[in-house]
Order: sequence, then structure tokens, then C-alpha cells
Amino acid sequence: MAARFGLGMGVKRLCIPVWVALWLAGCSSMGGATASIPAPDVQVASKVPLAQYTSLAVVMPEYLETRPDMASRLRKLRVFGQVIRSEDLSGFVVSHQLQGQVGDLNKWSGYRSLARAYKPFLVFRFECVDARDGVRYRMIVTRADKLDNIFVGDVLVMSKARLEMIGLLTLGAGLRESNCFGATDHGAVDVLFASMSHWLHENLSSPMDSVRPPDRGAAAAVP
Repeated sequence: MAARFGLGMGVKRLCIPVWVALWLAGCSSMGGATASIPAPDVQVASKVPLAQYTSLAVVMPEYLETRPDMASRLRKLRVFGQVIRSEDLSGFVVSHQLQGQVGDLNKWSGYRSLARAYKPFLVFRFECVDARDGVRYRMIVTRADKLDNIFVGDVLVMSKARLEMIGLLTLGAGLRESNCFGATDHGAVDVLFASMSHWLHENLSSPMDSVRPPDRGAAAAVP
């Protein structure tokens, strides 16, 4: 299997002076208007028949201070019978009397056991990552029964040049740990979610089950 991921992915917030944070909050991802947000870079887009995965969707924690609230966005699609957050999975297991059949939900093996005991379902993750070209938002969709990533896409939120400018303004203080700070660029989130939604609807009636070769060596499997 290719690269894997872990359940605990806390994002440390960037500490910068208040006036700099306010200045950045008024700017978009590339330092211009929202229209300058580039198209998402989709690295994995599997052709998978998703009809059997519509009973349940699980949303992993979102660590940005201003949460994009992926659970609400997914409910508005009216695709899934239930959309719940991962922190509510234990209650879900109890309510369906599956305690003896489901493993540790702090591990991916627990998710797989739940998918086998209940029904196949999808896990949605939204992350902020430090990339070579700057800060990117990333969305990952995983099949819980197979533990493979069937959609991976990201979009550039802040260029490397702007990050370097932040470093100058803060005398390097802003670049010590993580560049994924609290102010969420909802325009970039919208663009990324729209790309995922288009892929989702294309595969709801798909008879195929194949994976498009990922770009830039992106991982198509879970850890």
C-alpha cells in the first residue's frame, strides 16, 4: 500500500501580531480577490460505484479555528442517509448494538470493523497542509471497508511568497511551527468542496471500480 495517514492530526496555530492577522484576513488565497483562487489539484479520483456507500458518512475533526463544517455541507447534498462526526461514532455503535463487533474507533481498524458490522461508509477529512508552494487545503475521502483513499484534492490558499512576507513582518516568528493558522479562507473551501461534490455525483451510479493514476505521486491508500 502507498503512504498512510493517522487519526490524530492536530494543527498548531500560527502566532502573529493582531494587526498582521487582520490584514491577512482581508486578503484571499493568492493575495488578490477570491476569483484568483486556482482550480483544485485533484491527485486521486477513483471511479467507484458509490451507491452502496450512501447510508453513512463520517466527518473527521476539523482543526482550523474557523471550521468549514463539512458535516453541514455534506448534509445539504442529500446524498447520505446519515452524516455524523467521528466523535459521535461511539454513540452510533451503541445505538445499533454493535459493541461486540466493532474495534477501537481511535484506529482505522475500528472503522473497518464498523463498516463490516454495519454497512460500507465513507470517511471525509479536511486538512490544512504546508506544501512546497505554500499553504494548501486538502480534502480526502476514504472507504472505511477497504481503507483506501478514493478522492484526494487540494487547493493553494497562500503562496510561498506571501508566507515569506509574513516571516519578514513577524521577524520569523510566524514560521516557527506551522503556517496553517486560524483564519479560514472559505472561498478556497467552497472551490475544493465543489470539486469533491462533482466527483461524488459522477460516481453515484458508476459501474466501474478503478483508480485514475494519481498526479505528483499522491497516495491512493490509507496508512
